[in-house]
Amino acid sequence: MPERKRHILVDGFFTSEDFRSKRTGRNPIIPPQDRLAHGQYLSSRYTDLVAQFEAQRSQIENPITEDVGIYVEIVGAPGCELPLESLDTSRDFKLRSCRKENDHEVALIFIPESRRDVFQRKLEQYLDPDKDGKGGPRNHNLVDSVAEIKLADLRSFWTDGPEEFPGDPDQAVWWELWLKKRGSEENPLEIARQLAERIGGRLGNTSLSFFDSVVVLVRAAARQLASAPELIASLEELRRAKETPNVLIESSPKEQQQWADDLLHRMQVDYTASTAVTILDTGVNYRHPLLASVCDADHAERWSPGWPHFDDFNPANPSAPYSDHGSRQAGLAAFGDLHAALVSDGPVVLKHRIESGRILPPTGGNDPELYGAITVGTAAKLEVERPEWHRVYSLAVTADPERMGGQPSSWSAEIDQFTSGMEDGKQRPFVISAGNNRDLSPHVDHWEQLHLAEIEDPAQSWNALTVGAYTEKTTNDDPTLDGWSPFARAGDVAPASRSSVNWRWRKHAPYKPDLVAEGGNRLLSPDRTQVSSEDVVSLLTTSGRTMGQLFEVSADTSAACALVSGHAAVLMSEYPEYWPETVRGLLVHSADWTEFMWQRFGLLLSQHSNKVAKQTMLRSVGYGVPNLERALYSANHALTLIAQDHLQPFAKGVDASESADPKLNEMQLYQLPWPNEALWQLPPETEVKLRVTLSYFIEPNPGRRGYRQRFSYQSHGLRFEVLRPGQSTENFRAFINGLASTEDYEGPEGDADGWHLGPQLCTRGSLHADVWTGSAAALADMHTIAVFPVGGWWKYRAAQDRWQNSVRYSLIVSIDVPDETVDIYSVVQNLIQTHVEVEV
Repeated sequence: MPERKRHILVDGFFTSEDFRSKRTGRNPIIPPQDRLAHGQYLSSRYTDLVAQFEAQRSQIENPITEDVGIYVEIVGAPGCELPLESLDTSRDFKLRSCRKENDHEVALIFIPESRRDVFQRKLEQYLDPDKDGKGGPRNHNLVDSVAEIKLADLRSFWTDGPEEFPGDPDQAVWWELWLKKRGSEENPLEIARQLAERIGGRLGNTSLSFFDSVVVLVRAAARQLASAPELIASLEELRRAKETPNVLIESSPKEQQQWADDLLHRMQVDYTASTAVTILDTGVNYRHPLLASVCDADHAERWSPGWPHFDDFNPANPSAPYSDHGSRQAGLAAFGDLHAALVSDGPVVLKHRIESGRILPPTGGNDPELYGAITVGTAAKLEVERPEWHRVYSLAVTADPERMGGQPSSWSAEIDQFTSGMEDGKQRPFVISAGNNRDLSPHVDHWEQLHLAEIEDPAQSWNALTVGAYTEKTTNDDPTLDGWSPFARAGDVAPASRSSVNWRWRKHAPYKPDLVAEGGNRLLSPDRTQVSSEDVVSLLTTSGRTMGQLFEVSADTSAACALVSGHAAVLMSEYPEYWPETVRGLLVHSADWTEFMWQRFGLLLSQHSNKVAKQTMLRSVGYGVPNLERALYSANHALTLIAQDHLQPFAKGVDASESADPKLNEMQLYQLPWPNEALWQLPPETEVKLRVTLSYFIEPNPGRRGYRQRFSYQSHGLRFEVLRPGQSTENFRAFINGLASTEDYEGPEGDADGWHLGPQLCTRGSLHADVWTGSAAALADMHTIAVFPVGGWWKYRAAQDRWQNSVRYSLIVSIDVPDETVDIYSVVQNLIQTHVEVEV
């Protein structure tokens, strides 16, 4: 086995330069309209809806908010994108949401009382030939893109699927109300309280706060809530309240008390450790003999003070509430698959702890809650007790996916906000299971079922590491299951895993899952009519009992999530100086598809285009199975360089007006210490690999306002480009940076081949990774990497002063050569030492 070496942190190997993107957007296609007929029709419709509004408002007593106005639905022409910037101005119109209905975009806008004549004036200017400009009628981009305008009603605020809108107008249900933050003079929670009181509804116990929105729960009938648009000017959206999430528990006990005793004697626990996996679940039984060594009552919290920390099994009352899912997760996060630890005879070293955060009640059904508030609120309680600890949060509790699969929910957005550190300056690693397919059929290939089973909420989170499941467990040596065969082959995706292949929002969403880890298998009956989960193809872990049956089995994406959470904690304990962005990046950086996954990819290539085949794989198994050994260590022939740094994506010129939008600001150009001396000594045709991963966290903007330009979900984006073999640095800069272009620039030089994904497939989410394969001679040229910004909602004036923020990122670069006798590590180490001496 090659000698383990620590990865190398590189500092000071980049220069910053002013940056302007060379990429240009496409103008929306505006359908031509009959000017006179179209303008007059919309003018008449607007006059009618204002009159309708006045009639409705006369029946309403004093509004709750001081700012009054009218909510209007703008329906776009078929197949046309509405010019949302024209519908969200600082004074005249305020965009609340944008949704798609069949082939039409539908925007909901609020028009203040004092500005209601502005829209009519725009229509009059459109109709007046004397106001025409060079491009045609004045305001034609806006007016020609509109097919219909109408007064908003309660359904206009609904951004979930129309089929989910409550059918009975008199039946009380729970609603998610999204309220606009409108300055310090208004308290959104007080407005919500007054609204609930005025309509005879009930306000929920939890709330969420984002950059410009507050989310609350209200229980009321649709008929009661119908007056809300006339009562408050801050209503943005209505969504359905989430039902209690699913916790998937597979049970089949193993009685092996003596194994536990033997393992306890071999365990080497670091009781001073300040790194932990925080299990957000049903609670962890810290009295379990094995779990007691890594968790105790001081490391346990629960959302409600009335809940027990965990459910203790009572044999005298077997019907009492008992769920040990959290304890099973804890065992896997601490020990991995327990079978290996129990049957070995060597020491088991534990350098991280387990914390328990109970987020689910012991029994019964509660009122719907904002699970983002419960998840983050429970985590915050643990942080208060030990703020200096390094934690990886582990969540294997999921709910049904959003109707528009991949679209952010209040839960996933709250996790993105929590991890981003925007509220308190502390970034956090978070691992979430992809959710399990509970309706497996023995008659359908499980890859087909995988593609139909959408990843569940909140695993669409951008900043979290989403984990699916694969399996190597194909051995059935249980005599009671003679003739039963494994449903999935070794190295294949696990039967119950989920994917984002059919997400309706996949054009904007990250590739999920990010990784897959062992999640066990299923067995297929001899007559191929039944699919069964069995102990023999599951993972062994701790039970939730204090005595007696100490072991249980676990499987599917819950088990995979716990394993990857444990990997992250091992990384954090080994490298406490690494940022959460780096820990996430290293796990993905170390991953690869199994041999069977590569075979699946080959099959997809025979049926689809290269792009579709790669996207399908990324949305099925992500970047593959992480290799903890490679994530932890370099070797002489396998080097990993890590840069942790900051970049300010946006800036305003010194002469820019206060109302001007910020521009892209800077690019950072890395000229890395490169092992050319060692590469040149290899035969030129020797095949080597270069891996590059860029990891950063975004601040979310979860309101459903079109997710375009200033309304994008992400605060900012970053990208990387690598110098091509045969390309000069000057040509490389001109290729990326519009400010570095010269008159004689005629396009990029060099060879762009060799990348597995390529730049077009490295644009989703906030984690971008790719692998280049080529000759050692070509790799010697590829020593320069650029990191540069792309747009996001911080780039617009509506984001206030967010444009001034610097953002963190982690750039991870690895070189692998096949010959283990070649020492590229020492060459780079010497170059860095020389660089440091010169700097001093």
